[in-house]
Amino acid sequence: MENCSIFLKIRQTADGVTDESELFTRGEFRFHDGSYYIDYDESEATGYEGSHAQLKVDDNMLMMTRTGTTFTGLVFENGVRHYCHYGTEYGDCMVGITTSFMRQNLTSSGGEIHLKYSVDVNAGLMTENEIRIKVRM
Repeated sequence: MENCSIFLKIRQTADGVTDESELFTRGEFRFHDGSYYIDYDESEATGYEGSHAQLKVDDNMLMMTRTGTTFTGLVFENGVRHYCHYGTEYGDCMVGITTSFMRQNLTSSGGEIHLKYSVDVNAGLMTENEIRIKVRM
């Protein structure tokens, strides 16, 4: 059931090169058992066409699960490094996700999420990332 508009702006920097992408899509936004949920289908723009993404957001943590053509489970928590499962078209791996900044101001009528985080493999930095998500009812 689509009940909201979702706008994602993604910035990724690797080896000094920054790439930006934007996605505008429709999805579902709801509040359940103390957490907000955002569900949407991925597209070619994100590189995960054929997959479904779900974000579970509470005051201190965001969990992102992607299912479909790949499986990914990422955890974002301010100042904490989490080991997470990351699926790609080339195979699966474990990555470290260290969140340096997370702010959300979601309410029953939507809102925004702002994340800054790094991704590492075997403790070697792969990318620095920034994501802004806006949800509008």
